Amino acid sequence: MISIIKYLREDIESSEKNNEISEDQKNLARCAIAKLFTEHPNPGDSDVHALADKLQINPHEFEEIIYELLTGFLKGVGKHKDVPIDKFNPEEIKMGVEVEQEHTDSKAIALQIAKDHLSEIPDYYTRLKKMEDQAKKSLG
Repeated sequence: MISIIKYLREDIESSEKNNEISEDQKNLARCAIAKLFTEHPNPGDSDVHALADKLQINPHEFEEIIYELLTGFLKGVGKHKDVPIDKFNPEEIKMGVEVEQEHTDSKAIALQIAKDHLSEIPDYYTRLKKMEDQAKKSLG
């Protein structure tokens, strides 16, 4: 005869295994969250819960994914975000921010991306401009 404690433990373990979110589900949730907040910058709690229901994810676990995304965003982008800006050529930084703003409205994010490129290749944007100028010239 099975003990009630063993039965409950097995039931809890089985329940936990069935409710785990796969990495694919987490990635889908991340994309859905990005879309939700892009299209509705201040979604209500009911909107967040409705999306969780639509994706068949427990709302509390869905909120954990939102917090994970927010934490990552607030920590900042870029591998070289802690390198002081005065360690880079100011002209390259200026060119870099202008170029990277083609991809984002945020000067802060553009700056972090530029710093990443310049950490690897100190004259990255000068080279990029030269390459683009040559390409335009050859295309006539």
